[in-house]
Amino acid sequence: MLESKPKYSGYGYHGGGRKKGSGSGTKRVSFCVSCQPEELEKLKELVKASGKSTSRFLLDLALNG
Repeated sequence: MLESKPKYSGYGYHGGGRKKGSGSGTKRVSFCVSCQPEELEKLKELVKASGKSTSRFLLDLALNG
């Protein structure tokens, strides 16, 4: 008797996960910033006061000066 293979669709299986084209369609990349612990604390204060996410705060600062 032939047994059929189970059809997996979750993460960790070949073909699992999100399908291409799902989501916003915008490809995202990440970058890393190194700093001293004191600088990180100051950055966190500035980010909190701005009401933005850390990513948005740093991008705005880098792109707009």
